[in-house]
Amino acid sequence: MKKRLASNIWKLFLFHLTQRRNYIAILSIFFLSLPDTNAKQIGFYMAAGHIASFILEVPSGYLSDKIGHKQTLIISKICLILSTFAFIFAKSLFLFIIGSILMSSANAFASGTNSAFLHNTLIGLKKEKKYSKIASKQSGGASLISGILMLLLPMLAGISITLPLKINLIFDVFGLFIAISFISPNQKYKAEKEEPISLLENLKRWKGTGFYVTSIFTGILFGSMFAISGYREPFLQSLGFPIVFIGSVMALSRFFWFIGSNFIHKIEEKKKIKKMFKIEIFLFPIIFIIVSILKNPYVSGFIFALFFGYFWSRSEIINKYYLDKFCLNKNYKATMLSIKNQIYTIFQFTFTFGIGFLMIISYQKGFLISGIVLFVLLFISYLFIRKKIE
Repeated sequence: MKKRLASNIWKLFLFHLTQRRNYIAILSIFFLSLPDTNAKQIGFYMAAGHIASFILEVPSGYLSDKIGHKQTLIISKICLILSTFAFIFAKSLFLFIIGSILMSSANAFASGTNSAFLHNTLIGLKKEKKYSKIASKQSGGASLISGILMLLLPMLAGISITLPLKINLIFDVFGLFIAISFISPNQKYKAEKEEPISLLENLKRWKGTGFYVTSIFTGILFGSMFAISGYREPFLQSLGFPIVFIGSVMALSRFFWFIGSNFIHKIEEKKKIKKMFKIEIFLFPIIFIIVSILKNPYVSGFIFALFFGYFWSRSEIINKYYLDKFCLNKNYKATMLSIKNQIYTIFQFTFTFGIGFLMIISYQKGFLISGIVLFVLLFISYLFIRKKIE
């Protein structure tokens, strides 16, 4: 039985790989190639996806804990298959909206569930202490391969604009078979004194534990990084970075993500999370400010790739920290992680909207002011969590 359960580890890596949407970079180009479409409409289907993600994030995690993590990952993959079908056969805005909603729904169902499923698998194998190491290597390896596929996008899209989507569809079908073959750990825990039976009771349960203030701190970082990612390529182009090489920055960040994923788990193993948070109060704002000053597009591109790679490589040790510290009821792991991700989404929306106004002035001033504001927000929020972090 343990051998079959252990197969979940390599299967999850393949599942992660098939979850990547490698065609995203050319999706808007494909949309604009359709008749009666315009750039403003891109915001419509993107907004539909954001709304679906926001609405489903927490309920999907709660559902996952109720019906089973394996079943939820299967639902996620089915949504992705339907999403890719919708994009491939789209002839108008309507199917793009449907595809975007389905894609965001798939991400919501997988969010939190991936981590909870792996964690329960490792508990069944008595290897839960290796969670950070295994999870980080899985996400890093999947990102490296995804980065390589991104470099192939121009060639594939040159043959046919829908070819990258059709290749992704093949991956999705393969991923569905992988999800069906997962072995459920059947890890059920005896409730403590009282079993939460509703989502609202789960939300109340973390009050006063430090969960929400810690999620605000990490959410500020997530929201700011997500918000500036949309201005990374335009900013580099404004500095003179060749448009033909723009995709290489994202691919290079995937390489740094892969490198970081092989070492970042040592921070969690040595219980240096508190020190990491302290450093990041200064690290990320300083990088924002440095980028705003630099004039060399290649140096700026390298810095973007490096610190985005680092940022994403640390995501699994953050999840492990939450699983260890805030999982008050172990039957509700996906719920807890989904609530954290929902808080992240709030900051993502807020910062994307706010930074957009700054970038209208100029990219340099936008990054400079963002760095200063980010430092202030991180410093203030850290004051509330410093005594709650182990």
